[in-house]
Amino acid sequence: MSDKALVEVCDLRVYFGGRKNPLRAVDGVSLSVCHGETLGLVGESGCGKSTLGRAILRLEEPCSGTIRFCGKDVASLGGAGLQDFRRKAQMVFQDPFGSLNPRITVGGAIEEVLRVHMRKMNAQARRVRATGLFEAVGLDPAYLDRYPHEFSGGQRQRIGIARALAVEPQLLIADEPVSALDVSVQVQILNLLKDLKTQMNLSYIFVAHDLAVVRYVSDRVMVMYLGRIVESAPAGVLYGAPAHPYTEALLAAVPDVERGLRARTEGRRRATLQGDLPSATRIIPGCPFHPRCPRVRDRCRVEVPALRDVAPGRQSACHFAETLLGGS
Repeated sequence: MSDKALVEVCDLRVYFGGRKNPLRAVDGVSLSVCHGETLGLVGESGCGKSTLGRAILRLEEPCSGTIRFCGKDVASLGGAGLQDFRRKAQMVFQDPFGSLNPRITVGGAIEEVLRVHMRKMNAQARRVRATGLFEAVGLDPAYLDRYPHEFSGGQRQRIGIARALAVEPQLLIADEPVSALDVSVQVQILNLLKDLKTQMNLSYIFVAHDLAVVRYVSDRVMVMYLGRIVESAPAGVLYGAPAHPYTEALLAAVPDVERGLRARTEGRRRATLQGDLPSATRIIPGCPFHPRCPRVRDRCRVEVPALRDVAPGRQSACHFAETLLGGS
């Protein structure tokens, strides 16, 4: 494990269902997150990115593979060890209303986390801590005794972030944290997360299907398809020159008026995805993406491409990544 790595995942697999024909939600994923880094996980709904995030926290139990946090094997933890790990690694959920108990005040929700993880802290100290967290996420501490239904979606997500930060974690896994919010509110939450990262020396795994959102917050991006990583690169590099046809198609799907007009003027067609994401129970021979790939060749139908280095700092699981990078 690298000295700089906070989290390291190796060949992680999460399957659901029976042994005969399981749903391969996460199928052999390896990744690492360094201290102070934001890793973006992007892909269509159903690609396995949320399951991967939950498995890293052991909210879903992996079938195989290893997860190491600060050098310790997370899979072997139990009891006090697992509780200590979950204090250091927290999750911000997609649905801020569903993640809050409607019968508990929002201040009580934060204080409950402190009672579980910081048992020596008395009631007064817990209240002071909750007040400080509300201020840190841009909310008025006078609202601590209100209930979740009394807040807007953006405010509830701020509350969810405050609760995740209550125990001073090192890692936040943000699972589609802005997808349910209005666009104007999305920007506010993204800016808040960026500011908190600097202020509190946090590392993020940021899960999203919106490439524009992922680009805004991420240092490095990994693209998932059917439970596998198909491309990995620094954010600026990946968006400038994708090395996998799936990434290329995802980028082409992002609305961009200037790019669309330029392509029409030059007589070019966008790389578009055909059909829906296949079931993760289906075994596809060759490259899993080949049934939808606009650049498919005979080799793609019979040979599974390995995730390999195709340029300094970037990887691709495409047989013809170098050709794609060359602009052909």
